[in-house]
Amino acid sequence: MRIASEYIHQLRAAATVEDLYPLVQKAIELEHATIPPYLCGYFTLKIGSNEDAGQIIRSVVIEEMLHFSLASNLLLALGGSPQIDTPDFVPKYPGELPFKIGDHLEVHLRKCSIAQVQDVFMAIEKPDAVIDIPTATAGRMNLAAIDVPDEFATIGLFYEFLAQKIREIDASTPIAWHTDKQNVASQWFTDPDEMFLIDSTDAAVKAIGVIVDQGEGTHTDPFDTDGVPAHYYRFEEIVRGRRLIPKPGAVPPYEFGGLPVYLDTAQVWDMDDDPAIAKYAAGTVSHRMATQFSYSYTRALNALHLAFNGEKAQIDHAMGVMYELRLLAQQVLATPAVYADGSSNDAGKGTGLSFEYVEVNE
Repeated sequence: MRIASEYIHQLRAAATVEDLYPLVQKAIELEHATIPPYLCGYFTLKIGSNEDAGQIIRSVVIEEMLHFSLASNLLLALGGSPQIDTPDFVPKYPGELPFKIGDHLEVHLRKCSIAQVQDVFMAIEKPDAVIDIPTATAGRMNLAAIDVPDEFATIGLFYEFLAQKIREIDASTPIAWHTDKQNVASQWFTDPDEMFLIDSTDAAVKAIGVIVDQGEGTHTDPFDTDGVPAHYYRFEEIVRGRRLIPKPGAVPPYEFGGLPVYLDTAQVWDMDDDPAIAKYAAGTVSHRMATQFSYSYTRALNALHLAFNGEKAQIDHAMGVMYELRLLAQQVLATPAVYADGSSNDAGKGTGLSFEYVEVNE
């Protein structure tokens, strides 16, 4: 994923852990910002249908939640405090993601479709080089020799520089690692190689590696270290209609030739692109349901904020709300849209999922 190079330059100029706080906060915002469009696609799949496509999208969402948690713990480990429960934390859709991802890629909230997966999901997750033929790795990159362009770099490069900067700062002035508020939530993230306390430079670099490996794979292999396709290639399975599998002896040694992945568009709830609560007529069931959904989403953010700021047990509440959101989404989408501008709903679309910040459920 290409990002604005200003963030790489800020990392290069950082001299203290405090200089890293706003950049790691931005990483937390990025890991979260992908979740609403992915959840919107997942939630619009009618329950009991499209199980393969749903499993793929859900698996990516779970890993984005892991990356969000790792980035939050990293900020805590450095002595900062994640800011999650604020209106500015929630992206505006349609709009850009944090870091000006993808050369100002405009991200939309839309129902699940091949076009949405290909044009938005894959664009968000696109690695700096889509793999054609794997080649042997050449060891760690020489970051000092990299010429960063004036406008755009890559999110992978950002994380490489972040890891390198943490090493440099710790070598010159040993970092006092803070572990008291970190939330490893082992009941939700059960793999100790993916979620762990960040109590050293090595642990911080390992956490960054998990984020990059699962998101982009490596430069030579579309699979992560657990043998699962990286996010870009996982979404491509939906577009290609086949699972990605190894094919030893071929060039490249893998292909989209596994079990079918079929997206039945007849089993996808219909809704307007980029819905907003204000689009629905006040006082109607449509408006109330749209508000209820965003209010529940805001409750999840509030619980996550508390969970990563000392109230660790709130992670259970946050995860519970996240699971409830899918059932609530089905009710919202089944509610016929009634528009505030008086226009008719001839297409029979359901009320949309807007993922807005709503503090009070009116």
